[in-house]
Amino acid sequence: MESNQLKNLKTIMDVIPDIVIVKDANGRWMEATKRAVEVYGLDERYSGKSDTELGEIYPHLADHFSFYPAFDRKAWEAGAPIVHEENILVDGEFHTMEVKQIPKYDSNGRPESLVVICRDITERIKSQQRYRSLFSSNPEAVFSLDEHGVFLNINNEGERISGFNKEELLGKDFYPLIHPDDMDRVVSSFNKVKQGRTDRLEFRINHKNGEIRNIYLTTIPAILYREVIGIDGIAVDVTEKRRNEALQEMQTRILSKIAAGDSLDIVLPELIKSVENLTQDGICSILFYEKEHNHLRFGYGSKLEIDYREKIDKFPVALFAGSCGHSAYTKELTIVPDIRTHPNWADWKEEALRYGLRSCWSIPILSMDRSLLGTFAVYYSRCRTPDHFEVEMLRVISYITGLAIERFHQEKEVQFLANHDVLTGLPNLRYLKQVFEDAIEETKTLAVMFLDLDGFKSINDSFGHSMGDTFLKEISQRITSAVGEHVVARMGGDEFIFLVKGYCDKNAVLDLAKTLLDAISQPVLISNSEFNVTGSIGISLYPEHGCTLDELMKKADIAMYSSKGLGGNSVQIIEDPMNEKAYTQFSMQSDFKKAIKRKEFLLHYQPKINIQSGDVTGVEALVRWQHPERGLIHPGEFMQLAEESGFISVLGAWVLREALSQMKDWRERGYQLHLRMAVNISVRQFIQQDIVLLVKELLKEMDLPPHCLELEITESVLMRHEHLIQDSVEKLREIGVEVSIDDFGTGYASFTYLKKFNANTIKIDRSFIHSLPHSQDDVAIVSAVIALAKELNMRVIAEGVETQDQLEFLVRKGCNEVQGFYFSPPLPLLELEGYLNNRKDLRTR
Repeated sequence: MESNQLKNLKTIMDVIPDIVIVKDANGRWMEATKRAVEVYGLDERYSGKSDTELGEIYPHLADHFSFYPAFDRKAWEAGAPIVHEENILVDGEFHTMEVKQIPKYDSNGRPESLVVICRDITERIKSQQRYRSLFSSNPEAVFSLDEHGVFLNINNEGERISGFNKEELLGKDFYPLIHPDDMDRVVSSFNKVKQGRTDRLEFRINHKNGEIRNIYLTTIPAILYREVIGIDGIAVDVTEKRRNEALQEMQTRILSKIAAGDSLDIVLPELIKSVENLTQDGICSILFYEKEHNHLRFGYGSKLEIDYREKIDKFPVALFAGSCGHSAYTKELTIVPDIRTHPNWADWKEEALRYGLRSCWSIPILSMDRSLLGTFAVYYSRCRTPDHFEVEMLRVISYITGLAIERFHQEKEVQFLANHDVLTGLPNLRYLKQVFEDAIEETKTLAVMFLDLDGFKSINDSFGHSMGDTFLKEISQRITSAVGEHVVARMGGDEFIFLVKGYCDKNAVLDLAKTLLDAISQPVLISNSEFNVTGSIGISLYPEHGCTLDELMKKADIAMYSSKGLGGNSVQIIEDPMNEKAYTQFSMQSDFKKAIKRKEFLLHYQPKINIQSGDVTGVEALVRWQHPERGLIHPGEFMQLAEESGFISVLGAWVLREALSQMKDWRERGYQLHLRMAVNISVRQFIQQDIVLLVKELLKEMDLPPHCLELEITESVLMRHEHLIQDSVEKLREIGVEVSIDDFGTGYASFTYLKKFNANTIKIDRSFIHSLPHSQDDVAIVSAVIALAKELNMRVIAEGVETQDQLEFLVRKGCNEVQGFYFSPPLPLLELEGYLNNRKDLRTR
């Protein structure tokens, strides 16, 4: 039975992961677990041997086993289990073992055996070391509390955040650290975690130095055997983050008030209140600088005692004049951490200390050009210096305060700019609306005149905006002198509007308008160059034509268009019923810019015919406006409006893209086209756009060869912008684009232009074709142009061919191509394709 018990015991011992050794009272090994045999490298010889004998049998254990007898004696002497740690080499690595030695006695109390149990605690030690490292080296504050809220441990960051060292906190509860206003929330969170739930909370604590810090805390229950035995917490100091957010919010709020035009009495007290909240216990003041006396006057600072405010009023600006006088003198931030000892305060410290002020930081308030406006100061009842945030805060506050004060100083100028045109100094529409109501109360008769300069856009386009601005300033002075006491306002661009008060009759208004036109039409000399413009004036009368300014302006504008329709340099009073043409022009102006977005523009195409073969050589793309109310409008009705409004560049670019897109579509549909697509280019496209770059980009985008495009440039454009156009023509020819001189003969250009611009084609204007072959003058001109073009190796195309006689004359003279109603009018796309198919000029591959 005893043998079986020993076998069972041996079996149990061999499955134990610990090292277990049983020694007799003399220290001889009786039994050892399988793990002990493996670790020490033993065999059956160990049984009955002492530690010393085993060291002789197993030399590798000699040094290690030499210490064992001493530990055995301690256990027998203690008469109770003893525990110690030792390092043992296991599988080539040292492991830490927790060794427990348990002495056993027989029934008579004599030593019987000693049980030695070695447990590998290496991983536990490592885990503890990792925990200690995580705890002590964590960049965030980490602490442990017991279930009563008493500190058990806290790391270095926790000490820094609170200001208290570990010794001051251990054994104390957390309650004194919490800001009183946040106590209930923190206690509620603590109780929640005690119930086993993790919680997160932001609150404030009282730092040891008296400051209030914002803390974001994550708390986790510490659980042992399913019971909460305490709380572990991770705290992050978010004070700087919250301060920066508060500063940003304050900055936005105050700037909004400044922008809204709030007075200094609203803006600056709120600014001071915001800064005092940010600084917690700071007391702020703003002093204004009086340059004529070179001193600072008290402005704002309600928390300062009244007597002290009087003491610092008229404070000197000097190097050793406290904090504010010094910062104003140096125009730099001045920090005085201790008023009692600082030399700057030698003559004023008694006053400051009497009112409990111990430190003062002051920063100058400067204008945008760094002129001194005043100072902003923060006082404290304790000695202290600003941290990084507070320094940056003072700079921001100084800047904002400067904006507010400078806006106040410049309020009249701002008011002027809000109601006047910056370029000319004339009143603007906003001002005009303000004075209109007063004007109709003061007088029973009132006229509104709308003036638009004729020819100004060509000056702006040809000589640049700088020259145009100079011209407008001169014209504005003439207008002001001409109208006298009446109100004139600039609407923008070259448009002006007038309020004529107290006129006798319509003739008086017309006389004033004619005086204006006379003043405008006089030459303007700028940089040794003489410029001439005229004006178109429209007039409406109050109350005959309307009772509101908007209504009167609208009708004066319509009358102005009527004046322009007469060729300009004239005056028109609006009549009822309205001049239909003028009203149409007026209404079209507002519709024009919406037309492209609404896709109201479209292209028609007029074929060009080879005069010898009768084949179609190309088409000219001509824009049409499909107006939702007026139907199809031809370019003659809106092109001048496009030029005057500056919209021609946008429209021209759309026509070019649309025409090339159509050419691409034909090719993608499987046609081999020998056709050229002709597109008219306006002068504004040359001036306002890089027309060569635009053409290159569109050809690349559409994957089209350059020779399929022909650009038509009117003769008048060539004459007015010779150098600009010549350079562009050369570049267009270089990339392979065809260039044609359109309407040749109408601009009175010399024949030298033909050679200078090196175009591919001359297009004879229809005005010379219309009377062929009966007008001898036209016969001579057309014959000469064709002959000269041949000498210059240029093609000639005649437009406006409508009769057989005209065609036969052009054939005899050797004209290359013709275009006109004799062959086809401009056609919509589908009709054009039918026309080309019928003539077999769209050839399938």
